[in-house]
Amino acid sequence: MSASPVPADSSSAPSREIVLSRDFDAPRELVWEAMTSPEHVVHWWGPQGFRTEIEVMEVRPGGAWIHTMVGPDGTRYPNKSIFRDVVRPERIVYVHGGRREGGPGVGFVATWTFDALAPRRTRVTLRMEFRSAADRDFVVREFGAVEGGRQTLARLDEFLSDAPLVVERELAAPVDVVWQALTDLAHLRRWYFPQLSAFAARVGFETEFTVSHAGRDFVHRWRVTAVLPLQRLAYAWGYAGYPGGSVVTFHLAPAGAGTRLTLVHRGLASFRPELHPELAPANFRTGWTELCAALGRYVTALGVPAAVPPFVVAREFAAPLALVWQAWTERDHLARWFGPAGFAMTVEKFDLRPGGVCHFRLDAPDGTAMWARFAYREIVPQEKIVWIHAFSDPDGGLGRHPLSDETWPRQLLATATFAARDGRTVVTVSWVPLDADTDELRTFEKHRGSMQQGWSGSLDRLTHLLGQP
Repeated sequence: MSASPVPADSSSAPSREIVLSRDFDAPRELVWEAMTSPEHVVHWWGPQGFRTEIEVMEVRPGGAWIHTMVGPDGTRYPNKSIFRDVVRPERIVYVHGGRREGGPGVGFVATWTFDALAPRRTRVTLRMEFRSAADRDFVVREFGAVEGGRQTLARLDEFLSDAPLVVERELAAPVDVVWQALTDLAHLRRWYFPQLSAFAARVGFETEFTVSHAGRDFVHRWRVTAVLPLQRLAYAWGYAGYPGGSVVTFHLAPAGAGTRLTLVHRGLASFRPELHPELAPANFRTGWTELCAALGRYVTALGVPAAVPPFVVAREFAAPLALVWQAWTERDHLARWFGPAGFAMTVEKFDLRPGGVCHFRLDAPDGTAMWARFAYREIVPQEKIVWIHAFSDPDGGLGRHPLSDETWPRQLLATATFAARDGRTVVTVSWVPLDADTDELRTFEKHRGSMQQGWSGSLDRLTHLLGQP
């Protein structure tokens, strides 16, 4: 392995650059995860003797990475980066700004590239481009950037040498359904651990429960360390009475109509399996393989709509298809018409793509506030939108209907289809409960009239909006 600064392109003013490269005996996906998941980055980022405190790390275009590096002498180095380009698992580009607390700031554009040299070998190249040669020289002189970069990559190598357990599986259910199964307590108890008494997908949440196996009790201790809705969930995993600690991370990504699950369990060696053979990595691999299979079976059934007739409402608009589609798919337009008559919609998040979420608040005329969300499954431009329609909370979690009892279905599979007809547009909306029990199905049937009233109010408002010049 090597880590040395080399000019990447002699024609691009190398005096303004620092380039570091190192080869790792690890597959590219694993190296990518170690460098982009905050629960892993905190364990190796920075030169020897440094530690890193991460406030936020959202590795996506426009996402921020805000962290503070703390030196051996206690000096703090605040840093903020904004990601420009993220191509998993090939390239990351971000604009960086940092400084010594109380000192002058520095800035550069960083590019990380990940080259697969073999199935289990990866070359990482870090390129830092400064505004001038003077800026580069200042960082090398004042911060020891070259040697610090070498030491940082060496720490990453040490971190990767503790080979994690990785299980990958294709699940026959969309991302929102898998996320629900991983984060909702009622679902977790059905396929995962029935002993769980509490769980919340919230960083810092802690829980403890006991599992009996082979005549022994194992007290599990979890602490949630990372939550990126519909993408990543991580928690620290340890046992009372045993040394060490580990981190389990669930990564989700759309794969056609289904989901690619990558489970990574890192830190198993810290359990000292040579002294505690019951915690040997092979046992964890067997357990995770069986649990991922159970999750696959569960979400396949969970994603199937309930066997009840859907609620259907249709409306023909005196407007062209392109204009009606725009009213459904642009944030500001949607906020002007969605919701029953008299309600005001405030959109907190709008990410119109399969796997994306629209999270919003509806304010009733009497001042009552209701939160809801659309978790998009399928989008066919000017033809169809499919989403999971659910009540929510201010943080985007799954909630219950605030004006109904506990038997209203927690989630509805919603489909809106669009058809052009002689310069006009017909929109048809259908709702059907997802993973509903008998009481919820009865409530759904009972409230078809109120559903008709609510949707009619929204579509009346849309008719009015489309009629405006």
